[in-house]
This record gives sequence, structure tokens and C-alpha cells, in this order.
Amino acid sequence: MLGALATRILLRGASDDSASAPLAAIAEHLPIAVLLFTVDGRIRFANRRAHELLSAGEPLQGRNFLRLLANAPPEVAHALAGSTDALFSLNEDGNQQTFQMLRRDIDLDGSAHVLLLINALTREVARREVDVLKKVIRVINHELNNSLATMSSLVSSGRFIVENPDKLKNLGRVLDGIDDRTEHLQRFLSEYAQLSRLPKPRAAEVQWAPLLARLQTLYPDAQVGTPPPGPGWFDEVQVEQALINLLKNATEAGGSATEVRVVIRALDDSVEVGVLDRGTGFSHEALQQGLLPFYSTKEQGSGVGLALCREVADGHQGSLRIKNREGGGSAVYLVLPAGPDDSEPNRTLVLTLTST
Repeated sequence: MLGALATRILLRGASDDSASAPLAAIAEHLPIAVLLFTVDGRIRFANRRAHELLSAGEPLQGRNFLRLLANAPPEVAHALAGSTDALFSLNEDGNQQTFQMLRRDIDLDGSAHVLLLINALTREVARREVDVLKKVIRVINHELNNSLATMSSLVSSGRFIVENPDKLKNLGRVLDGIDDRTEHLQRFLSEYAQLSRLPKPRAAEVQWAPLLARLQTLYPDAQVGTPPPGPGWFDEVQVEQALINLLKNATEAGGSATEVRVVIRALDDSVEVGVLDRGTGFSHEALQQGLLPFYSTKEQGSGVGLALCREVADGHQGSLRIKNREGGGSAVYLVLPAGPDDSEPNRTLVLTLTST
């Protein structure tokens, strides 16, 4: 809704019509960064929040967005260069900051333009996490009550059989029922306990080729890209599990398993591992909440997969980004440091187009 409002304002506010000045003034006070530029990169409008978020307060109007993007820190440039809506996280002032980017191609004055809306979501994400945790409590309570009620009924049946030896032939069925509910409950609680049990990563030098070979063995239909020239620096067990989760999601996304791809790209001081598919893609809701614990679009999903991947990324001082792909499908990128961090803890990574 806010994106649609900003679009209507910009369609008129970026024109030379003086009657549109009040609309441009409204855009100046929107709580999200609004950036309008031509397809060749010339910035026609940038509100106050865009100046604050993208250029440390320096004016953006009249500058070339594509040139600025080319000189921006790699993490920021890649996040903003996409052609679809995206949700991504960066470390800012030692804290994890989540951003939502909405991109719209629009026609203005007879020529093609691009409208970017960028919103910092940390406070909103925190509020949603509280809502999700309340939901988790209800879900766990529901599962426990259901399983315990069933087992209580089966125990009563077992007592009846013990008191009536002629019914002894039914005891096996009762015990099988108790065993089934116990196994279900253990599996259910085990999935939800993964997030709280995830230890601090023990990063070490890791050769990419054997790791990618194991992934290829597990998902033989997927297209696994070539490894970077040098070794990685991460907790091999945690990252492998995260990539298995992402590949599992990709193969269940509704597209062909042969169109699932693993791509690896070395950046200046990090390595980006992307898992791409040609499935149904992320809904608007999933782009907003997909990284939250226990959020799932699957009927029987636990909602642990992506949240666990985000925990792995955060533990490595990296990030996890989700977005939709051009032509359909989704892409999830796990970004990891290229090597040990010799700088001060909680190094600041600011969302800015100014390269440092």
C-alpha cells in the first residue's frame, strides 16, 4: 500500500508541474527511501530518507545511480542491482539490519524509469518475531495436547486389555500407536530445538570442491557451479547443513529439479553462495516474513529451514538474502566472509552508495 502511494506521488511529483510541489513535499517526509531514475541511471528524484540511507546526506538528484552503484561496496551494490523485489540483511553499527527493497518499472513523461523503495525493517521484523513466538507457543501447546491426549487414550485402552486377557491380541496395536505418537512428538520438538542448539561456528579453512561434490551427490539433478579458486573460511558442518536446507526448499518450490542451480561468486571480502530455482517464487508476504523463525508457506512445514540458515549466516558475521528471479522462481543467497576477520568485532557495514 505504501509502495503504491509512493508511486502515485512520484509519477506526479517528479514532473515540472508546480502544482505537484505539495506531492513532492509529501514524498520528502515518507519514512522510506524513494529513488526514481531513468533506465540509463540519471536520478530524477530522491527524497530525504534516500539521501540519509544511501549517500550519508549528500544530494543524489542529477547524479547517475548506475555509476554510484558500480563504486558502492559489493554487498550493497549486489543487493540494489536486482531487478525484482528483495529482502536482505546487513550489519549496521554492530547490529543486524534488515531492509526491504521494492522495485517498479514505470513510464514517466513517455520514457522508461525505475522506482526503488527501500525500507529498514528491523523494528517491524522484531515486532513480527514476537507475534511469531506467540504463534509458536500456541502450535507447540496444540501438538503436545493432541499427542498427550492420544497417548492417554491408548494407555487407557492398554489397561483395559490387561484387565481383559481375552483382548490381549489388540495390545500390539495399542503399543504401536503409543510408539507412533512418541516418535512424532520427538521429531516435532527436535525440529524446533535446532535454533536454540545451534553452537557458535568454528570457522576454519574449507576446500570448496569436496563440499560441492557432497551436495551434488545428495541432489544429482541440480546444477552445481564451479568452486572459487581459493578455499573458504567457515564452519563446514553448519554451512553444509544450511545449503542442504536451501537445496531442499528449491527442489520443493514447484519447478523442475534440473533447473535448481548452485552458484558461487567471490566478492572483495566475502563469498556469495546462491541457490536458485524456477518454482513459484516468493509471495509478497514471504518476502517480508520469510527470514522469521517458524514462518512457513508449506502446509506441514516447520518454518525452521530459512531461519536456521539466517542463524548460520549471522553466526559467521555474514548475511542471508531472499528475492524473486526474473523469469520466475526464487533465489536465496548465503554471504560468508572470505577469510578470518582481523578487524574489530562487529565491523560496521552501512547501506550506502559511497565506497569506503
